[in-house]
Amino acid sequence: MRVTFSALLMVVASLSAMASTSAMAAPGWISDTLYVPMRSGAGNEYRIIHRGLKSGTRLEIIAMEEGSDWAQVRYGDTEGYINSQYVVRSAPSMIRLEQLEAQHQKVTQQLSEARQQLTTLTSERNQLKQDNQRLSGDLSSRSEEVERLQEVAADPIRLDQANRELNEQLSRLRTELNGVTAENALLRSDKTSSMWMVGASILIGGWLIGWLMRSRSGKARSSWA
Repeated sequence: MRVTFSALLMVVASLSAMASTSAMAAPGWISDTLYVPMRSGAGNEYRIIHRGLKSGTRLEIIAMEEGSDWAQVRYGDTEGYINSQYVVRSAPSMIRLEQLEAQHQKVTQQLSEARQQLTTLTSERNQLKQDNQRLSGDLSSRSEEVERLQEVAADPIRLDQANRELNEQLSRLRTELNGVTAENALLRSDKTSSMWMVGASILIGGWLIGWLMRSRSGKARSSWA
């Protein structure tokens, strides 16, 4: 009975310890960042000529045979051997992710710049539209002004033409007046001549009548005598 109770106490203590450990635990990850040494030869017995190249470092592969444990590489001006399990011919996922993130940032920046350019172009388009409307209004006003000026300019032409017509009419009237004046003068001359002729005829007729009467009177006196 005592053994059972003691065992029970141990189980409870263990559970309490496990619970405390679980309460203090936090999430964690294993880092994939490695530092690979470069050796002077293809083997671990050769000396290290570079203490460690970080994972993701770009290398030039000089020789890497299939199935071989070592690859001959060049990093900068240094040539050596690295365990082939750490050498791949394509960029690792971490590098590709960084490239994609960089590309995403670049595309995002380009998109932001494109949006800014679109905003600027939209503003310029609206400004040009307003300028076009203003210029259209100015053009319409100028057209009306040109038409008015043409009308004003046409007035002297019309006046000059009317003046010429009036001068022609005046010249014709003067000619007609001169003709009428000449006719009147001729008529007056004819009338005066006629009057002179009538007067002369009257005088001659009166003289003849008087002469005849004197002649008859003389004859009568002679017969009476």
